Amino acid sequence: METRHTKVVEAIAALGTVRAASESLGYTQSALTKIVKRIEDEVGAPLFDRHPRGMWLNEYGAAFLEHATAIDREMRDGQAKIQALRSGDIGQVVLGAAPTWTTQILPGALAALAQARPRLKFRVIEGHAAHLERSLIEGRIDLGVSALSQPEAAGVVVEKISDIEFRLIVSRQHPVAGLPRIRARDLMDYRWVLAEGDVRTALHLDRSFSAQGLEWRGPHIEILSRHALLEIVANTDMIAFLPHVHGGPANPGVTSLRCDELHWMLPAGVMFRESRPLGPGGTLLLEAVKTFFNEQPW
Repeated sequence: METRHTKVVEAIAALGTVRAASESLGYTQSALTKIVKRIEDEVGAPLFDRHPRGMWLNEYGAAFLEHATAIDREMRDGQAKIQALRSGDIGQVVLGAAPTWTTQILPGALAALAQARPRLKFRVIEGHAAHLERSLIEGRIDLGVSALSQPEAAGVVVEKISDIEFRLIVSRQHPVAGLPRIRARDLMDYRWVLAEGDVRTALHLDRSFSAQGLEWRGPHIEILSRHALLEIVANTDMIAFLPHVHGGPANPGVTSLRCDELHWMLPAGVMFRESRPLGPGGTLLLEAVKTFFNEQPW
């Protein structure tokens, strides 16, 4: 069995049919069917429950995928380590980053590093802190940059770069934009848009409103794309709550405002696996991010 065959099982499990998986992977359906049959013969059990509308991963398939993914991860770890030993300026670094970083921090750091190390490649995966931490542990990314989780997960090393303040983000024409001082009760008539999956921010807002004797109704819209989130805020009276970097959000139609009753600071920085050295490429990226971050006028 080849480790690349793990991707076949993953694709069928995610997409539900051999046809969809074959289109995604660029294989023929017959080739994928043979690969699955070969794996099932080797492990001695069916990996999928077959139904007229597709294929569903069963308990045997889930167990196989768990262990096969771990083997595949270890193989990639070994290849990455060998590559790091052979050269300090080639290879690929897979970076996980929160939306704020991908739009306002990473572009400058990556541009500078791409110029200094033209043969070093980067792949950026966007997600929030909890998702990035999980991806890091499972070996899907080499390092992550975001607000840092507390407490730290076992096996994950975190390095704080700075504290980031969260602020209200509203349209420049929003009624609260003209208030001399914003109170939590001034925000009760408006709906909220938050980054999808950002449970930590939602919990903070819920606690902060409760402390003022108010009931926060939660987000009306949740969306991962920071660009789309800012567009929604710029064209409605909805309110967002985001990290305040580079003097404000990267959209001319919105502005950031302070509300002392919702004040929140979070540590931000990088995280990587204790068991896997970053290698030269990852170390270079880490230093570029730290340098770029520290040079900005927070």
